[in-house]
Amino acid sequence: MDKTYKLITFGCQMNKSDSERVSAVLHHLGYESVEAVDQASLLIVNACSVRQSAIDRIWGDLKKFRLIREKKKITFILTGCLLAKDKEKFSTRFDFVFDIKNLCELENYLHSRDMVGDNYLDVLPKYSSKFQAYVPIMTGCNNFCSYCAVPYVRGREDSRSVSAVMEEISNLAKNGCKEIILLGQNVNSYDPKDAENFSKNNPFEHNFARLLWQINQLSGLDRISFVSAHPKDMTQEVVQALALPKMLNFIHLALQSGSDTILQKMNRKYTSEDYEKIIAMIRMSRPSIAVGTDIIVGFPGETEDDFQKTYDFYQKINFDICYTAQYSPRLGTKASELVDDVPKATKKHRWQMIQTRMEELTLAINQKYLNQVVEVLVDKYQAGYCEGNSREMKRTRFTSSEDLSGQIIKVNITSPKMWILDGEKL
Repeated sequence: MDKTYKLITFGCQMNKSDSERVSAVLHHLGYESVEAVDQASLLIVNACSVRQSAIDRIWGDLKKFRLIREKKKITFILTGCLLAKDKEKFSTRFDFVFDIKNLCELENYLHSRDMVGDNYLDVLPKYSSKFQAYVPIMTGCNNFCSYCAVPYVRGREDSRSVSAVMEEISNLAKNGCKEIILLGQNVNSYDPKDAENFSKNNPFEHNFARLLWQINQLSGLDRISFVSAHPKDMTQEVVQALALPKMLNFIHLALQSGSDTILQKMNRKYTSEDYEKIIAMIRMSRPSIAVGTDIIVGFPGETEDDFQKTYDFYQKINFDICYTAQYSPRLGTKASELVDDVPKATKKHRWQMIQTRMEELTLAINQKYLNQVVEVLVDKYQAGYCEGNSREMKRTRFTSSEDLSGQIIKVNITSPKMWILDGEKL
């Protein structure tokens, strides 16, 4: 019996982490991963309804997949973050559809259940890297930002236990993992039911800050970071925890808009002034920290004045990087009930304005790294070059006669560019 699979993942880091657990189940059942769909007996798509673009790509891919199925027997399986309407449409095109939280259903479908318990996050992932690992600490979201489908596809917030999180990370550290990325749709609202399992010596009261401190005590680990954080939960204690020695010198904190009118329509639960104060507090705790953000342009009702406030605020904060999206409605969200009244051409123009300014500022900011030494965790070796991220999440490259993947290397920066810092290994 041909037991091969191809797993295709759309969406955020949480979906990538979920795919590692899907892979673990498949390998437990004797399946082997292959590079191409036409080599597989199983095709598993881990989908994302949070953005329409990902759903559109799946529909486009399905046309190609059906041509492959005309030539060989292949089973199509679908999981992931799916709105009910998307799941219903896809159900006629896939042989089996399951909720990622019910990973046991995949095991039942392919074999019989003897690995997956009631909580799919208890499945030990098949990690894609030996030195970097995504570790989910919570799923779901209670914020209901008006544009966002996450609460509808992931449900309410549910935190993993302290003991489960620490056991997974401790085992990773013992096996040589150097970098941990904590995951959650609202990661800094972490609220475990077994908070009594935090160390008695822990100096913090806020549970997410306590977790960061606890992980910092583990030997072997060098780097700790997290996504996605919400500004409303960026308390003083969480900010203080950013200064702990193993934390990356980088934070990603979504702004979405610099207009208070639009922020209110988005149900973001903070003002631009609130956000500015949080960034000031973060930079006081860690002065050299790099800051990334997300912005949505063209939200319903966004006027030229609203957009200008976002543009001006972006410059004021002086972000290192920004992921800008043009608004598109997601069925079932509150914003989808609003008139999508900003023309596509206007959205595209506003996106380009933010993008252009970001590139100018990013290049200017990166000049401060000239003749500075950064620490790089190498994750790529190609054509005589090693690449990896610095502690500031700056992509860094240097020449090398050997593959140093998995090692932390000090690099003197000789040529800082927009998207990469070139340097020399010390």
